[in-house]
Amino acid sequence: MMKIMWWSLFVVVCGFSLSACHNDSRQSQMQSNVSEFVLTSSDMVDGGNLPITYTCDGERVNPPLSWSGAPESTQSYALIMHHNAPDGVHWYWTMYNISADVTHVNSNETLGVLGTNSVNNLNAYAPPCSKGPGKKSYIYTIYALSAPLALDEKEKVDRATLLAAMQDLTLGSAQLTVSYQRSNNNTERDVDNIKPTGAPRIQPSTEHRPNPPSFIQPDLSVNIDSARCEKIQQSISDAGFEQGVTVICDQDYAYIVSNTYPQHEMMTGITGTNEQVPVPAEGYAAPIKLQPKKAEKLTTIDAAVGVAVNGVPIYDYSSQGELDVSQYDAKHDTLALGQLDICGGHSGRGDDYHYHVTPTCMIDTMKNRESDAIIGWAYDGYPLYADKNPDGSEIAEGDLDSCNGQADDNFGYRYQTSATPPYIIQCLVGEIDTTKLPRVAPLSGDTQGIRADLRPPASGVENLTYTESENGSRTMAYSYQNEDYFTTYSPSTKRDGCYDFKQKTISSGGKVEEGTFCRNGDQSEVKPKPTTKSKLTTVQSVNREISGEHHLKLEAWADNWFAAYVDENLLIEDSVPITTERSFNAESVTFSANYPIQLNLILKDFKQNDSGLEYIGARNQQMGDGGFIMQITDIDTNTVVSVTDSSWKCEVLHRAPLNKLCEQESNPVAGEGYCTFMSKEAPTNWMDADFDDSTWPNATEHTAAMVGPKDGYDEINWNKDAQFIWGDDLETDNTLICRTTIQQPN
Repeated sequence: MMKIMWWSLFVVVCGFSLSACHNDSRQSQMQSNVSEFVLTSSDMVDGGNLPITYTCDGERVNPPLSWSGAPESTQSYALIMHHNAPDGVHWYWTMYNISADVTHVNSNETLGVLGTNSVNNLNAYAPPCSKGPGKKSYIYTIYALSAPLALDEKEKVDRATLLAAMQDLTLGSAQLTVSYQRSNNNTERDVDNIKPTGAPRIQPSTEHRPNPPSFIQPDLSVNIDSARCEKIQQSISDAGFEQGVTVICDQDYAYIVSNTYPQHEMMTGITGTNEQVPVPAEGYAAPIKLQPKKAEKLTTIDAAVGVAVNGVPIYDYSSQGELDVSQYDAKHDTLALGQLDICGGHSGRGDDYHYHVTPTCMIDTMKNRESDAIIGWAYDGYPLYADKNPDGSEIAEGDLDSCNGQADDNFGYRYQTSATPPYIIQCLVGEIDTTKLPRVAPLSGDTQGIRADLRPPASGVENLTYTESENGSRTMAYSYQNEDYFTTYSPSTKRDGCYDFKQKTISSGGKVEEGTFCRNGDQSEVKPKPTTKSKLTTVQSVNREISGEHHLKLEAWADNWFAAYVDENLLIEDSVPITTERSFNAESVTFSANYPIQLNLILKDFKQNDSGLEYIGARNQQMGDGGFIMQITDIDTNTVVSVTDSSWKCEVLHRAPLNKLCEQESNPVAGEGYCTFMSKEAPTNWMDADFDDSTWPNATEHTAAMVGPKDGYDEINWNKDAQFIWGDDLETDNTLICRTTIQQPN
């Protein structure tokens, strides 16, 4: 049925008597209960300038807005602020489910539910902070909707999600467009092209003191670019840790944000355990001063003194906090006491992993393992290097001062690690604000006290191991005086940010205890997770051409569609058609085969035509984005024998648009203007086992944050090595063919 909008009726009525509509338009609109839907502001006008107050150069708050003349049947409003940039749409403010009886929003006010912004993916207003010269236009749009939106407030709601949800509910909209040109003094402060993830949840705590001092939670809603900020970001990307570590800068600090949980072996070699285990601490934000300055006095801290480039906090060598830097204290040397693992770290009272000496395992995993690699940053803003000078020369005896550092030509000062005490940063030479320092809180909700006061013996623990299972659980096991002990935990299925523990500790005398403990406050503050019945069903392959002695299971998730083949024989095709715009989906199939297995994939992202766009002609006209992840398990041995990663060979068969400005075209036509495309046929024999794919590029790995998996992804227990793959551009690469050969495991 054709929908006739309220404003269309007004046009038709006026068409019969044009003069009547002009004689007293205001009166005729009132008589017919129709008025113009408009968006205004007390601080700016349509076509005018955006006051500096509402940008990153000012107070960084949202402007006041008012609206009137909405359709009578309006049941709710939604609001979006966006900018059409050369590289795509940036959005700064999204709100939805605003009550229908509300007609304005004040400055620094939130209505309804906040969605994300594209600057830092937070549910917050992101003030414009554009890069480059010239005026930039920013568009505020208010949407009148026929019903509130049924969106999950626990999920991130971005502009595209909001526009899609409103598509069939929009009764009308009104816009206000303003411009802002940054001065030359401000153009270095840019956030438009930096998209860090996740808002940190920071809570005061300490490894050593039961009642640590409070500190100021940083404002991470805006990222400001600077030369030193870029240097810190570069040190993390050069090391290869950019996927798990984010850098967000304000005028004074670079916040290195991580979950403090390293991707290397942990806890092996400890003989003096404190019975704490490494539990991820999401949103840990380590503040690094951007303009370091030498202080008049040295500072020692009973907490972390810095952070490694993999996001793991760095402490001094002591287990007791504040030190006499002039006198080494062997009684409190965590290394000498057997409290550290072979990687130089252990877990503290917050069940948080951190380093006390040279982080050897981290260095082994770094992409840049040369002497000139920065391995960490102290809170006072000076870098940390390993055991040699950046030029590769040995550090002579006496070159390092009491803080374990020396002068540096590039940074003015640098810290070093060393094989002898004090091993790592012992004190801070630069100015430091201790109220800025984050601390990982102990897990909350321990009403039974089973983890609140662990007091194991100082030594004598044997065979301590820490393992992670495919089901997501983690276990620290050890023995003491011929008795076995353990602590096992896994993410709770009942509460967000919580973990289900089961333990048998030396402290409890071998009694088995259980409990659920949380990272994000008391259990009473945590809402239970909704329980949902799994929709994913494993089917049996019906293709008789695929058979063999080994029994396997393929599990996959695709945005938007895939087909998998063994040689040229179809194994499984996505059950959700590619013609469906929201066709991301998970599939699971069992089959039999003989090794080696030639596995071939066809991957497709939804597109309406060769322009590569979707929702063409709608308000949310956009490029799509792809992503595919898969794993194959040998059921006979319960071994994962293949996962998607960058070792796969993938050829792009369709890429569009070749110029992303096509997304902004009012009438996009495939093959014209910005909307050109590349399309080619697959080689006729590309599925053959002996096909030469050496000229094909390797697949590009993409993070889950970039792909944004939905609908079925969480119903698969993914192997830690399984990665999302696609071409090098998630948006423009629309059709791919990929292949790999699976060898029989040893």
